[in-house]
Amino acid sequence: MNIRVVQEVLGHTRVTTTERYAHLSTPLMRDAGERLVSALWGKS
Repeated sequence: MNIRVVQEVLGHTRVTTTERYAHLSTPLMRDAGERLVSALWGKS
């Protein structure tokens, strides 16, 4: 996903803030994304 899109979704003012968290491993990011979708749209 584009870092600017992630920045906007997370509400970060600066892309450097978003980049600080971009080093997380792919499985962790995927799990977090799936949990976010589930929380927002009630899907499991």
